[in-house]
Amino acid sequence: MPSAARYRLYSLAALYALPYVAMLCFCARHGSKPRSVLALLATTALVSLLLAGCTRTWRRFFLAYFPLLIVSIAYAGYALVYGIVPGRTLGLVLLSATSEEIRGLLMLWPHKWLLLPLVAAPAAYLWLAWRLPEWPIFAGKANFAARAILVLTLPVTAYAASSTVQLVDGIALNPVAGSVMFFAGQLPRTRAELRGAFVEKLPFHATPVTAEEVHVLIVGESARRGSWSIYGYQRPTTPYLERVKDELILLRHVTADANLTALAVPMILTGIAPQELAGQALHGNLLDVAKEAGYTTSWLVNQDIKVSTSIGITPDHLEYPPEMRLDLWGRNVSDGELLGAYRRELTRAGSPRFIGMHVMGSHWEYYRRYPPSFQRFGQTPQLTPMSIGLRGQSRDQAVLDSYDNSVLYTDWFLEQVIEAARKLRVPVTVTFVPDHGECLSALDQGLAGHGGAQYNVSEFQIPALVWVNDYYRRSHPQQVAALKDNAAKQIRSHDFFYTVADLMGVTWPQAKPERSFASERFVPDTSGAMLVGGVLQSHP
Repeated sequence: MPSAARYRLYSLAALYALPYVAMLCFCARHGSKPRSVLALLATTALVSLLLAGCTRTWRRFFLAYFPLLIVSIAYAGYALVYGIVPGRTLGLVLLSATSEEIRGLLMLWPHKWLLLPLVAAPAAYLWLAWRLPEWPIFAGKANFAARAILVLTLPVTAYAASSTVQLVDGIALNPVAGSVMFFAGQLPRTRAELRGAFVEKLPFHATPVTAEEVHVLIVGESARRGSWSIYGYQRPTTPYLERVKDELILLRHVTADANLTALAVPMILTGIAPQELAGQALHGNLLDVAKEAGYTTSWLVNQDIKVSTSIGITPDHLEYPPEMRLDLWGRNVSDGELLGAYRRELTRAGSPRFIGMHVMGSHWEYYRRYPPSFQRFGQTPQLTPMSIGLRGQSRDQAVLDSYDNSVLYTDWFLEQVIEAARKLRVPVTVTFVPDHGECLSALDQGLAGHGGAQYNVSEFQIPALVWVNDYYRRSHPQQVAALKDNAAKQIRSHDFFYTVADLMGVTWPQAKPERSFASERFVPDTSGAMLVGGVLQSHP
């Protein structure tokens, strides 16, 4: 064997092994279980032996592996950078993000310098493989080594298989096998999820709407009514809304149906009341009835998209900005990232349009919800994820300051939405309702956050409003008059499904005008039923 060719073979072997070594480093960094590591090694050996048996020579082996090398490098690189193997998060990005967003994500990647060696390594590999002689693989010592590896792999695989979970995790750690699992399993499942395949829907039989109108619904997050200055809070947290308050129908007494997002949002978007949610399947949502009526629908999401897909949200246009570093407290993308897509949707003239948004609003950790320029109250907080459950006057004040700054940012976000809509020359409405409220230790007897069985009324007392432009006022005076007459009445968040449909002029056989506060037939829900920590309770 010539020395130059031998060194090429060794170099190719090193490049071949590189993604697997990277995944072993991933295992060490993230504390993978021993059986998972053994499953990674066993699948690596079996894939290599299978490919060797099919190609029979080293040159054909390395050339045939080249496409798999590209996939393996991408797979291992993703795992090392983001701390997780490719799965649902990457699937959502690939299926919902635009090419511009993906390019922007790459441009903002802090490790862009890695792109050069990631491109250079496959190029060097291909050049070396092309120049390799046609040496047989199974000859001499190599033949004995292959048999030994195969024999050793069998007990290792049997041991790893004694834990099904660890075996599957280990197979997913293999860049080749994991890529097959991702493209053949996870990606189709994610595509089906985004298409609403897991929700059995029933038709509404809605009456078609032909007039060109635009209706915007913003579903907020953790908005505590007592912290909005337009409702009397002492800090100026909503300066824009106060400037345009004469244009708003400000709803005075809105009560959330639940203090958990996963329960509250489905009720907002389907109209199912708390006492009905547990025993009634979800067969359709606001976007479905809007589409049946002829509306083009858009759904702009800066939240856990599972909340949307769980009720079968399938818009004509989906916007889901990439977030590759999710943590315990959710996404770190600011709500302002949705505004570009929102303005684009406004320009789709020629048909009635519904634009929905599900934003992060004031979700904990509050100081992550706004850019530094909105640090109006207090100093930049140095908070840890666990500080929400701790006591201390200075800490409580820092939390309060950051929460109020998040409300200020929401006020700015609403300004961008309303002012962009104001430019349209067709009837337009903008409706804002959050999923639930929030407790703050400094203001709510030491309680903090939301979602627990022990709660404060601040978790259920939420701000809400409707803005309508002059074109809508002139074309729909009855709805506007009803909104004003009902603004001070008790409103529940499940009323918004019927109300927004009413604002859009959508009717269907099972519509409930008594549940729409845009109707003169509105009857407040005084049942007091609420889901507290997921448990149905009744409160006056």
